[in-house]
Amino acid sequence: MSYLLTDPHVVLVVSDSERRDEVVRTVEAGAAESAVAVGTVEAARETLDARADVGCVVVVSEDLETVEAVCTAAADTEPTGALPVVVRGPAAVATTVARREACRYLPESAGTDELRAVVDDALSVYERRRDEAADSSILQTLLAEGNLTMFAKDEEARFVRMADIPYTPDPDEVWGKTDREVFGAKISEETYQDDLQVIETGEPLRENLEQYTGRGGDHWSESTKLPWRVDGDLLGLVGYAVDATDRVRYEDELAEQRRRFDQFASYVSHDLRTPLQVSVGALEQARESEGADLKSALDRIERANQRIEEILADLSALSKSDREGATLPDEVLDALDVGVSSTELAPLVENVWRVDGTEEATLDVAVPEGTVLRAEAETVRPLVENLLKNAVVHGGDDVTVRVGTTGRGFYVADDGPGIPGAEREKVLEPGYTTSEEGTGTGLAIVRETVEKQEWGLEIGQSDLGGARFDIVDAPVVVPTPATPADSVELTESEDIGDVSVPGEATYDEFRDVWTVVGNGQDIWRDIDEFHFAYGETSGPVRIEGRLDEFGDAHEYSKAGLMVRDSSDADAAFAFVGATSDFGSETLWREWSGAEAASEQFGEPYEAFQWYRIDAIDGRVTLSFSTDGEEWQPLDQRPVDLDGSVCVGLAVCSHTSDETIEARFEDVTVTRLDVE
Repeated sequence: MSYLLTDPHVVLVVSDSERRDEVVRTVEAGAAESAVAVGTVEAARETLDARADVGCVVVVSEDLETVEAVCTAAADTEPTGALPVVVRGPAAVATTVARREACRYLPESAGTDELRAVVDDALSVYERRRDEAADSSILQTLLAEGNLTMFAKDEEARFVRMADIPYTPDPDEVWGKTDREVFGAKISEETYQDDLQVIETGEPLRENLEQYTGRGGDHWSESTKLPWRVDGDLLGLVGYAVDATDRVRYEDELAEQRRRFDQFASYVSHDLRTPLQVSVGALEQARESEGADLKSALDRIERANQRIEEILADLSALSKSDREGATLPDEVLDALDVGVSSTELAPLVENVWRVDGTEEATLDVAVPEGTVLRAEAETVRPLVENLLKNAVVHGGDDVTVRVGTTGRGFYVADDGPGIPGAEREKVLEPGYTTSEEGTGTGLAIVRETVEKQEWGLEIGQSDLGGARFDIVDAPVVVPTPATPADSVELTESEDIGDVSVPGEATYDEFRDVWTVVGNGQDIWRDIDEFHFAYGETSGPVRIEGRLDEFGDAHEYSKAGLMVRDSSDADAAFAFVGATSDFGSETLWREWSGAEAASEQFGEPYEAFQWYRIDAIDGRVTLSFSTDGEEWQPLDQRPVDLDGSVCVGLAVCSHTSDETIEARFEDVTVTRLDVE
C-alpha cells in the first residue's frame, strides 16, 4: 500500500525505562491516534520498515549510542526520509540531538504537557512536509518524464519551471524570461498578454489556442493557465499545454477539402468546354465536307471525345482521392492501394496539345527524354491543359508555346502579349479574364492544382517576349545517364548532433549485412540527431541498398541512406528511407544551415525496401525499388554537395532516451562516370 494512503498519526516510543507507559499515555492523549512502544533499536528499525503510518518517534534514553542509532534509522526512512524524532533525556544527549535537523530535545524535567505539545507539532509538521514532498515529486516526475508541456511563471510572467520535451526550448534557456523574450514573434506578445491577464485578474484562461516556433518549426498548442496561489498570495501562474499541431493541420485540410468540393462542379464544366466546342465545330465541318477534309474533321471529333473521356476519368480519380483524404477506419485504409505515381511529362504535353492547339500554333517541347513528374496524370493533365489553352487564347492562333524543365520544376512560356506585372496576381483569381471568350476559370484551376500539391507558381516574362508560368518545387526528375565506377567503403561511424544515447554500427562481411543502432530526436528542420555509418569520397556518387528491418520506438523512427557535405550537424544533405508508420520518406537540406524539409509517402513499409541516391553535379535523385532492379524516382532536388561528401547509412529513433536497430543488406557505394 502507498504511504500516501495512510495517516502518519502513530507515534513510535523507544524506551526501556519504567516511564515508557507514561510516555505512551501522554502522546495518545494528544493528536496521535495511537502509540507503539519498543525497547530496542533493532525493534525500532523493524517497526519503521514495516509501518507507513508512523509520524513521529519519541526516544526516552540516557544512552548516547541508542539516541544516535534511532535518529539515524528515522532519517533513513523511505520514501519520505527525515522522520521527526523527539528525544527526552539528560543534558548529555542534547549535543547529539542538536546535530540532527529533524530531531528535537526535551530535558528530563519537561512535563507531560510540554512533551504532548512537541509531539503534536512534530506530527503536524511531518504530515504537511510529507504531502508537500509528494506533490513536489509528482510535479518533478511530470516535468521530467510526462512529455507534457507544463510550466510555472512568476508575477511578471517569467518562466520559473518548464518541462523538457521535444520541439520546445531548453528549460535552462527560458528560465527567468517571458514568452516574448524567448520566442520573439508577434504571437508571443499575445501569449505574454494572456499571462498578464491571468496574473492581474486572478481568473483562469482555459483551452486557448496558441502558436509558437520551437525546434522543428511552427507548432500549435491548446493551453490552460491557472492562478498560482500559496496561502492566499498570488505568486504567478501555472499551466499546461496540449499539442494541437496535428488537429490544426487536420482542420485546415478539411477546410481546404470542402473548398475543393465547392469548386468541383465549376471545374468539370470548364474542363469539358473546350473538347465539346472542338467536337461540335468538327461535327459541323464534317457535315459540309468530304474526302480528306471529312477524315480530318472526324479525327478531331475522335480526339475531342477521347479528351472528354480522359477528363471524366481524371475528375473521378481526383474526387476519389479527395474522399480518401478524410479520416477512415484503419481496416479501410489498409485496404487502399497506396503507391507512388509518376507521369512522363513530354508525351502528356504533346497529347494535350493535339486537342487544345491550333494548326497555325507551334509547340516546342524542350523536355529531356524520360523526364517524369511524380504525380498522377489526372493531376498534371488539367494543369498543363489550362496553361496551354491560356497561351492559345491570349497569344492567338499562331502562338508559339514552349514547355521546358528547370532546376526547380517546369515551365510553360509563349510569345504572346504577356501579362503586366500589376495583373499577375489578379489573373489567378476565379472569374478574372481579359478575353471575351474566357471564363476566368483556367488559371484558377492551375493555382488550385499547384496549391493542392504544395508546389509553387511564379508568373513572369518569357524569353519569347510573352508570358511564362513556372511550376516550382514540383518533383520533376530529369534523367542523368551515369555508370558506376570505383567503389567506396564505409569506414566511419559516429553520432551526429546531441544524441542522448550513443549509437554504433557493425558490418557482417560473411552475410554482407550492416547493423546500425541509433538514437536522436529527429532529422528535420533545425534538428540533426542520429547515428551515421559512412565513407568519404567526392561526387558524383551513388549509394543503394535494401533496408531489411528496423525498430519502431516512435512512429517517426527512421532509417535509410544519406549523402551529406560533412558530418556537421547543420550540413547540407539528402536522405531516402523508411519511417515506422508513414512509409517511405525523403529528406533534404539544400545548403548548410538551411532548414531541412521532408515528405512521407504513406505506403506500407514492406512495399519499397530498396532505396538509392544519385548525387550528381549539385543535384540528388532519390529513388525506390521493389526488387533492386527496376527503379522509380521519388524526387530530385538541388543540394549543395560539391566537393567531398559523406555517404552512408543513417538511423534515428526519434526519441530522447531510446535507440533503434536497423539492418541493411546489399549496400553498395560507387563513384559515377557521367555520360
